[in-house]
Amino acid sequence: MYRVLIVDDEVVIRRGLSRIIPWEETGFELAGAVGDARKALEILENTRVNVVLTDIRMPDISGLELIGRAKKLQPGIKTVVISGYSEFDYAVEAIKLKVENYILKPLDPHKITEIFETLKKVLDEEQKNKQKDMYIQAEYEMLRGVYHEDKGCREEYQAKLIRLLEEGRYTELDAFADELFDFLERGEADVREYCLKALRNAALYFHLENPPLFASYRLDSGSEEYKREGRNCLKEDLRLLAAQLKTGGEPTELLVSSQARQYIDLNYRNKNLSLREVADQLGVSYGYLSAAFARTYNKTFKAYLTSLRIERARKLLLERTYKIYEIADMTGYSSSRYFTEAFKKYYGLSPVDYLRRLGGEAERECHE
Repeated sequence: MYRVLIVDDEVVIRRGLSRIIPWEETGFELAGAVGDARKALEILENTRVNVVLTDIRMPDISGLELIGRAKKLQPGIKTVVISGYSEFDYAVEAIKLKVENYILKPLDPHKITEIFETLKKVLDEEQKNKQKDMYIQAEYEMLRGVYHEDKGCREEYQAKLIRLLEEGRYTELDAFADELFDFLERGEADVREYCLKALRNAALYFHLENPPLFASYRLDSGSEEYKREGRNCLKEDLRLLAAQLKTGGEPTELLVSSQARQYIDLNYRNKNLSLREVADQLGVSYGYLSAAFARTYNKTFKAYLTSLRIERARKLLLERTYKIYEIADMTGYSSSRYFTEAFKKYYGLSPVDYLRRLGGEAERECHE
């Protein structure tokens, strides 16, 4: 999930952007919604943000100045600006700052959603390329200075580390660290570099978005300190990696929960979809999947399925193309009455009232 930071000094616009855009469905979560650039900079100094959505004209620090500072604080950050028709010069300057897009007032929720759907694809591609580069670098580091006859043995150690972590055999990691260290010290390779490469490869294998800062980075390769502390550093690093992989103590929870979520995303239209069905498909027990899913996503299966169905239904509702009973059928509800009750419980308004409000108050909030 990527993070978006909303910055606008008008309360109604800030609230409208926060509430009306289906951020979670689009692949984003709110890092914050603040009224001035100074508060935005405080967030940017302490929190990783992928996209800043900001008005151009704000008191004290303009949106353009905020964009410049944001790019210095977090190189690679994406920016989208909000501009009025009478602010064309500002929009031109924003383009010079290489903003990803700018949105003219009055605001159109559909247009904003489309822009962020495109941005997600861009961010996904960048992430994929970054991981590919890391794999290439890791492979280069493994091959650098490695004798051909040692390569197979070292790959075996890498595979063994992955296997220990995947099977949850965390109590064996200290013994593995001793075994690996003894093997590496008998050769001529850079012990620290190989250990770091093995750790990075493991983090990549398990798709850790924010891998730990390994203790081995603190010590210089070949230094006396590393000769004394390197082995213990590797053990500490393996414990850090294991701690990040563990969820409630179960080794495969993250993988099982991820597979369950993918299955739900593909089959939410099925009116009879149940946790029992998902568990059977994955070959795990009902109770195990229920607990694992809740620990991984901080949501029960039912809560996740409901939010997914309602968000998809809301998007169809905004298209103003389908009747209520058709939307209910397309999103896994057995009747329009059941769908209406679920929608009202989720949003506090019936689908019809939600559309009326969107066409009235909510729309005015965004356009003011």
